[in-house]
Amino acid sequence: MKHALLIGSMALLVGNVLAEENKKPEPPPPVGIGRGYFAILPHKLLLASHLQAEWKDAKVLWTQQSGPGEVKIERSDAAITWATADQPGKYIFQLTATINGKPPITATTTVNVYPPGEYSGNPILPGMFPDPHVMFDEGKFYIYATSMENDAGSYGRASVWTSDDFVNWEMKLTNYPEYRKFGGDIWAPDIIRKGDKYYQFITRSGGYDTWVAVADSPTGPWKNLREDNTAIVSGGGNAGRIVAAYNMDAQPFIDDDGQAYMYWGWSEAMAAKLTPDLKDIEGEVHFLKGTKWLPSGGELPQWLSVDLGESQTITRIHTSPEFKQVAYGYKIEISEDEQNWHIFADRSENRRELAGDGYVDAGQGRGRHVRITFNHCGGHWAGLYNFAVYSGDKVVSLNKPVTASTVRGKGSEPENAVDVSNGPAIPDFVEGSYMIKHQGKYYLLYSSGVLHDGTYSVRYAMADKPLGPFTTPPDHTILQMNEEQTTRGPGHNSVLKFKGKHYIVYHQHNQPHEGGALVFRQTAADVMEFNPDGTIKPVVPTQTGFGPLLKIVSQGKDLAHGSYATATSVKSGHYVPEFALDHNNASLWRAADNNYPQSFTVDLGEVSEFSEIRTTFEYPTLSYQYHIELSADGNSWKTHADKRGEFPVAVSPHKDGGKARARYVRITLHACERPENGAGIYSFQIVE
Repeated sequence: MKHALLIGSMALLVGNVLAEENKKPEPPPPVGIGRGYFAILPHKLLLASHLQAEWKDAKVLWTQQSGPGEVKIERSDAAITWATADQPGKYIFQLTATINGKPPITATTTVNVYPPGEYSGNPILPGMFPDPHVMFDEGKFYIYATSMENDAGSYGRASVWTSDDFVNWEMKLTNYPEYRKFGGDIWAPDIIRKGDKYYQFITRSGGYDTWVAVADSPTGPWKNLREDNTAIVSGGGNAGRIVAAYNMDAQPFIDDDGQAYMYWGWSEAMAAKLTPDLKDIEGEVHFLKGTKWLPSGGELPQWLSVDLGESQTITRIHTSPEFKQVAYGYKIEISEDEQNWHIFADRSENRRELAGDGYVDAGQGRGRHVRITFNHCGGHWAGLYNFAVYSGDKVVSLNKPVTASTVRGKGSEPENAVDVSNGPAIPDFVEGSYMIKHQGKYYLLYSSGVLHDGTYSVRYAMADKPLGPFTTPPDHTILQMNEEQTTRGPGHNSVLKFKGKHYIVYHQHNQPHEGGALVFRQTAADVMEFNPDGTIKPVVPTQTGFGPLLKIVSQGKDLAHGSYATATSVKSGHYVPEFALDHNNASLWRAADNNYPQSFTVDLGEVSEFSEIRTTFEYPTLSYQYHIELSADGNSWKTHADKRGEFPVAVSPHKDGGKARARYVRITLHACERPENGAGIYSFQIVE
């Protein structure tokens, strides 16, 4: 649960300027201040900053600048302090640092304080777990997700999170796919139960293909469902009409009549029926956005030419390229004999006007052949959903013979640009298909925008049948970045229907929006509701999330919550030691670099009795070597747990039991399974 509040600014520099993501990192400021997260009353909030060596003797002062109530600051003259608010609302605090001979430094931070409640808090999982899929089965909640395992954003091992209440989660590794023996990264697992079996659909990055595994339990062990150990869809494979790079993010869906379907794709939204045993595609693959022509690669120029059959007066041409958020440069020519060509429209120099709903070029010309040539595609490739040539108000190019410079393969033929499917029927589809059914209607939720920035969002389309045709309501973006950017880049969701209510589980960019090559993402969850007319209400992304969905399972009192801590090193004000004690999955302690050993010490304030120590490391799917020591006075230490001999099995949290008494508890990290990673802890709980 999330109870402690961290006060701080997104900016590492005084002045609270949000650095542009694509700039090179700047050197740390002399006084770095932590990001402000949130607190849930009556629990304390944290004011965090980090002083560089040349400012270590500076005098600091925390003051409250605004807020609906009064805040009592425990150590106003310390770089790190806990505080207590008496009213919910938004608070602003200022840190002032002074040192002889230098101008004072000031910085402010904003924090949200929420009323009391058993909220789960967002993110709901520690660590980087994008593409989450949620499932409830036989009294337990499960979340499967992609895992990320280093600061470069590399993907890692297969795992599953389980919970009895949707608040307290534990992780274990699973056997499939086996890490580094799968031929690519493990992406976006999606699980479905059919009968007494569980089926896992998963993407392999190495081939951009989709694989299916089966198990008798939602935690495995898993094995490939197909006896020949092949993918269910791959480029041009058994499903046909599929471009290899599009085969990702598959979601199985079983309708009320028992028919199973699969929805998948990147850029191209695809769907198909599955055979009863879920081993194969049954029948045709349906292109939900509409069919299109694609050239064989990204090289330019690429052209497509329509033969109208006879000379026609041409008055305008509608061009619908594949990507709406891209500027295309092209020219359109007309010819009677395919030898002599005349310009009808020339946008060859276009670099600013995005394709949007398509380009319209009006003019006056006459000819039998009409050719479009792309010379610029804004970093993408040429591709056309629709190339409609008009004579007056009549489309004269429909189903006419057409040729092109190149063709990518089956399913991307030139004639797709002149058929009745003018697309895209599902606008701005990128990835993350997820089908649900509500009151007889089918809803395809999907991700849109750019994964790396705040444009990433969730949209949806509706249909009366599972394979469409789909239409999009006017307000079809239902989850997007909020103004404060406490929720940034939300997307790739799943939906949990539980006791008549719907909950959307999705990923959002990590706080403080850095690291991982800008792809660090964490799992969050919020309530999703429907309007009376059947459309989906925009989801309000929250920091608190919602409370337990079943009776909360007591975890015992955490004596370390709200205590003070020290560490051998700290990366910045975003990662001070107390962040590991705030019960917030958005924050953690992180060492300054990847040198080992690194120690983290909690002061409980007095000698206390406890029965268990729970440690959640920065990368839960990785193993860390560590040992824990106890002391009554901070001088004499005894070993409580020792896991230095070999890397222990990765679980989260690690639980080291045994009744003990101590005031000081110290954990020393000696190594990480991936040596490029430094020491980091999301949560360190000392349970009574």
